[in-house]
Order: sequence, then C-alpha cells, then structure tokens
Amino acid sequence: MNFDFYYITYYQYKKLKTYFVSKKHLLIQLVWLCTYFICLQAQADPSVPMKEVIVGVNKTHKKGLQKYSICQPPSTVLFIPLKRWLYHLGKRYFNPDTIKNDLLNIKNKYEDRINNAKNEKEKIKLIAKRDRLMKAKETILTRGNRLMRMGEKPIYYDPMYVHHNEKMFLNYLHSKGYLDGEVISNTDVQKKRVYVTYYVTPHHLYTIGSVHLQTDHKPISDILLRHKSESCIKPGHPYQYQDFVNEQERIINLLSNNGYFEFHEQYIYFIANVSPADHTIDITTVVDGPGSEIAHIKTKVGRVIVDLTCEKDKKNGINAIKKEYRGIDFLVSSDKYPLAHLVRKITIRPGDFYNKSKILETYERLHGIATFESITILPKLEEGQLVVYIHAKPNERVLLQTEFGGTCINLNLKRFRPTIKLIPTIRGIFGGMGIVRMETSVDWGGQLEKKKPFNVYNHVAYGLRIKFTTPRFICYLPEKTNLELENFNPSTAIDMDFIKNPMDMDSEQKIKGALHYQWFNRRKNISYQFSPCTIITTHPKIIDTIPKNPFEKKLFTPSFLTSIGFASTISNPSTIVHLSTIEQYKWMISIGLEHGGLYEYIFPIKKLFSKDVQFYKFIKFDIAYRHAYNLTQDTRLVYQAKLGIVNSYESGEKWKVHPDKQYEIGGHGSVRGWDAQMVGPGFYLPKTENKKDKHKGDLLLLGNIELRQKLIGHLEGALFLDIGNTWKLSKYHTPPKMRFYFNDFYKALAVGGGFGLRLNFYNTFVLCGDVAIQLHRPVRVKLNGSQRVNFNLSIGYPF
Repeated sequence: MNFDFYYITYYQYKKLKTYFVSKKHLLIQLVWLCTYFICLQAQADPSVPMKEVIVGVNKTHKKGLQKYSICQPPSTVLFIPLKRWLYHLGKRYFNPDTIKNDLLNIKNKYEDRINNAKNEKEKIKLIAKRDRLMKAKETILTRGNRLMRMGEKPIYYDPMYVHHNEKMFLNYLHSKGYLDGEVISNTDVQKKRVYVTYYVTPHHLYTIGSVHLQTDHKPISDILLRHKSESCIKPGHPYQYQDFVNEQERIINLLSNNGYFEFHEQYIYFIANVSPADHTIDITTVVDGPGSEIAHIKTKVGRVIVDLTCEKDKKNGINAIKKEYRGIDFLVSSDKYPLAHLVRKITIRPGDFYNKSKILETYERLHGIATFESITILPKLEEGQLVVYIHAKPNERVLLQTEFGGTCINLNLKRFRPTIKLIPTIRGIFGGMGIVRMETSVDWGGQLEKKKPFNVYNHVAYGLRIKFTTPRFICYLPEKTNLELENFNPSTAIDMDFIKNPMDMDSEQKIKGALHYQWFNRRKNISYQFSPCTIITTHPKIIDTIPKNPFEKKLFTPSFLTSIGFASTISNPSTIVHLSTIEQYKWMISIGLEHGGLYEYIFPIKKLFSKDVQFYKFIKFDIAYRHAYNLTQDTRLVYQAKLGIVNSYESGEKWKVHPDKQYEIGGHGSVRGWDAQMVGPGFYLPKTENKKDKHKGDLLLLGNIELRQKLIGHLEGALFLDIGNTWKLSKYHTPPKMRFYFNDFYKALAVGGGFGLRLNFYNTFVLCGDVAIQLHRPVRVKLNGSQRVNFNLSIGYPF
C-alpha cells in the first residue's frame, strides 16, 4: 500500500466526516468509505486515465480553476485529440530496451575507433561524434521518440495529483478574495477511467476596508501621496492578490522614475488585518529603508557614455575616437557619425536624476531609427556616481538582400506568379541617419496557355523602387521644436517608383513619387501618416484601335495625378512599436483620407503638359477594422471588415475615377475564391479573354473571418469565410448592373470559403496555402466542380 495515498485519502475521509456531522448524512459517509477502498484497488493499475469535474462555481471561476489544475484537458483540433493520438502512436513503437542496447553499441563501437585513432585531431572528432549520437539516444530515452515529443502525453490517475489540485484550488480562491473557501474532492473509479469531482464552496468575498501608508522617509511619502489616485489597492474593492503585485510594481516604477536607483521590491511589503465579522481586510503599505539609520537617497546621473564601436573595427585596428557633445561622451570609429541627431534620441543627460522611463524611451528611440543591429543600456554605480553605458552596435553600411515570393492561383499552375526582388540597402546617407533602400523586382503575371504561342516579354513586369527614410522631419524647424517632436518618434520617407507592366493596358508605364511624414503617440498607441504630396504619371499601352466610348478613350491616354492624404492607425495598448512580428495586435482600426487633383488646379501645372494628358479630381475614404481573439493557447479567431469609397467631383465633365484609385476584389487578402479582378463590379460578369476590361469599382465592401489552429510544430491549419464586392457610383456610361443599389446590394456579394495550411516560422515568415470554394456567385454561370475551386499559394497571412 502506498503510504502517501493512504494518508491523503484518510485525511479527506476525516474532513468529510467532520463536515457531515448530522446522522442523516451517514449514508454519504459510507459511500465515501467504499470509494476509498475502490481507490486503493485502482492503485495497482497506474495507467488508468483521469477526468476532472469542478462544481460549485460559475463559468469564470471554473475556467480559472482549470488553468491551475495539473490535469489539463487534451488539446484538440476540430474536437479531435490529434496530439494525444500522436503520442500513443509513438509509444507503440517506443522500446526502451532497444535504445539502451543502441547506447551500449555506440559506446563500444567508438571506443575501439578512439583507441585506434592515428592522431589527436581524429580522436577529438570521434569523441565529438560519439557524444552527439549518445546524446540523441539519451534524449529519445528520457523524452520519447519524435512522435511522442510532437504529441501530448496523457495524464493518468495519481492520488498526489488530486491532493495537489486541492491545494492549488484553495490558493486560487484565496487569491480572488474568498479567504474562507473550501475544496472537497470525490473519486469515482470505473473500469477504464477515474472521475474526480471537486466540490468548491467559495463562501464570502472579502473586500478592502482601508488602506494606509507607513514609511519613515518623507520625500518618498510625498511622492506616493501625490500619486495616491493611481493606486491599485482601493477601499471597497474586492481583495485580489494580483492587485498587490501590481501595486508593488507601480511603487517601484514610480520611485525609479524619481531618482531612486537602488530601490527594490525587498523594501515594500503589505500588512493585512483580516476581520471575519464583516469580511473586510485593512491594508498597510510599508516602505522600509535600506537600514535602521540609512535612508533612501536620490541618485544623479554623473556620465552618459555612448559606445558606437564594434568588434570588426577592433580587429581591423581602428582605434575609438572620444568625443563630447552636449555633455554626452561618444566612442566612435570615425568622424562621420551624426552626433547632433543622435543626441536628440537620448533623453537622459548628466546631472539629471535617475529615471527608468527615460532609459526605456531612449532604447525605443534608438531602435526606431533602424541604424543599429543591437542596443544595450546598462546603468552602473562607479565611484559614487551613476554612469549610464549605451552600447549601440551599428549595422553594416551596405547590405544586399534577395527575396523570392509570389502567388499561385489554381492547382493546375496555369496562373503561377513568381516574384524576384534584389534589395540593396545603404545606411548613413548625406552624413546623417538616412537610409536608402533600392528594390528591383521582376514579376511574372502571365497565364500559361498550351494552344497559344507564349511571349515572355509580354508577361513580365519590371519595377524599381527607391525609398529614402530618416528619423526626423525634413523641413525647417527650430531646435527646441525638434527636441519636443522626438517624443512622437518622427520620420520622413521619400518614395520613387518606376513600373513597367505590359499586361496593364491603361498604365503600361507608371512613375510615382511621394513624400510621407510619420509620427507615433506612445501613450495612446496611435500612429499617423501625412502625405503632403503624391504624384503619379501613367502611360498606357499603344493600341491600334481606340475605343469609341468616351471614358474608355480617356483611359488609353496619358494621365497625371496628384494627391494629398492622411492616415491613422489605432491599435491595442499592448502593441510594441519596434516589434516586427506578424501577430502583434489584438485589435486595430485604420482610417485614411485622400484628396486628388488639388495641386494642378491651384498651380498652373496643366500648361506644362499637352492637351492629351488627362487630369482627375477625387476624394477617397477608407476604414478597416481587425480583431484577433485567442480562444485557447493554440486557437486564434481573426476577422476584418473594410469599407472604401472614392468619388470624382470634377466640374463640367462627369468622368469616372482613374483605375489606380479604384478598388478590386479577389486574390490573397480578399475573396480567395476568385482571382484578382475576376468578380464584380456589382453583377457584372468579367470576360477573362478581354484584357481591356478593368474590373474595379468606386465602392468596396469586404469581410473576412478566419479560424487559425496550431497543429504540429510550425504547421497551422485554417478555416475561413470571405465575402465582398465592388460597385460603380457614377451613372455616366455605367451599366445598371455595375451600380450600387441599397435595396439589393447584398445579392451582389461574392461569398467564398475553404481551408488552408500554413507554415509559420516564429511569426517572421509564413507560407500560406489556401483552397477556396466559390459558395455564392453574383452572376449565375454554369460551372463544373473544378472551376469553383481555387488554390492560393502566397507568403504572409491574408490579414
């Protein structure tokens, strides 16, 4: 008989006997006693699975208790315990005796080889190889084979688990304010499973009666009293253990931001006076000093040393140059570093009191300029003064990257669209912190047709993009204003694009230039982008016959567009600016507004062009909302909704909006059951053979919902549903089936759904393969089963 098991069960029996003191509950005592002896018999079979049931609390507390339990329910994929099955499959082929024999054979085999080695170098190689093979076998022996490690080990019944859970459940009740809560368990043994029921009785919820502060240090007392309203412990609120943890952290951060460098959590503790009569707790927050006769002292920053050297410079024999600028000491390898710009990013200066938040802000500012590979900030007390060391390792001045990507539509690979990009990056441009990124891309957007002759040139698009970014606003501003703007992480970007696409009839050649100012509000987690000037010129493909339709005729003439725009993104407060991971938001709202045709009507720009060049005036508004729910640790529900509208207001001529500013539906990130521009606008049926058709609209409605489930390793599964379409708003030369009508617009919505698999490598690279089915077509067309199914292969999550 297991002594621990006997002690725990007998303890539970005595507890129940005390609880049921009345004679009318003797029957329950007898049932419990019988269960006790049945559990002793179950002790002989250690492989009996276990299932837990929690009763007596609401759903919220039940979920909290389940997280505390050592017997977590198995993870499922569509209600199928896939990981549990993998473990059982691996265990079937797991033989410890065979692995032990393999270990012995490896040891004996390499022992002879090591003894017969010709030289010391060969001997070291054999020893390393032997240790590597033995370590792999030992890992399999202790952790199981690959299938067992990929799977999930089931938890079998053990009385120690029940005893452990009782303690953990009581700790949970106490942490939530139920200080007199009780937990009783009942074990029911059946043939193939042991059912353990936990009867949880919370009883009374204790609340905070009063809160007092006790400290002998008056400056600290004054600081805490000034910020008393920010306290996490407030009278009348329910007792929560997490509130005390948060309060301790708040006080440490508050004092660390007011010069107390050596203040730690060991100087803070709480005294609780519990009153069972009225179920209240009086709290006293005690802030002690470092000693009986020593008080906490504020620490000033003596020096700030910024080290911008790297190991490569030391190996090449380049000595560090010491420079001083505005009280900050720099160690640089050359005279070309823009110290005037770097000083703006450093918020803590010599003579200031120690401030933890300023150090964190300095780290974020230096990280945001994308000039340094790694940043380390370490404050140290040296010879009675605080020295802040900032080591920023510079990135390579010239970096060359190559990217391969693209999309694939349909399983027959007829519409396979690979992309190759060559991206050189040059840092430290114009003697500052500017970065030039040049992107050369080659895209193949054709469709393979066996019956027709294939011309590579007519299906390949070329692009060149040059982007210059700098972590400040490129405009004349006073130095004081520049320092104040550093709190909003300002940056300027200048884009220059050249695209040559033979497949695009109305804009075979496109030149685009844009100026963007970006800044970020850290407190409210809102990012802004103001584009004071964007210029786009398009040159259509020369064709033999010009369309007779006035609007189509206008599309096949050169155009010149200018616009001014503003965009803003609001995300959840947990988003960190400098993280570049894919899943970094819980919810996000994006709003954009763009006005086109303003500059050419204010300034005499039209006189610089011929009469054949077309100009446009428009207003464009976009709004998008995304939200991600973590249903479980491995299951995530993500959805998005988009609304976009663009309309022309050109006087005298009721022309439509240029296609570059219109919306399209289909493809990755949209309704995946259709290829791009293969649905809409409205009830319009595109003619795939006619490349002159532009299937774009002035109004966009789009909704996507996707359930993402982590399967095995880096593999994820997804179920999704897409819905959306575009419509025309102009009545000029627009068929009625393309227009938007409020009464029946829902009938024109294209609906697609399906499933997919994703390879997610640490949220930095995601390869998606989605199989989408057309569930509802705006236009009824007879299609066979294969024509309704589309396969999308792409890089990155759809949204």
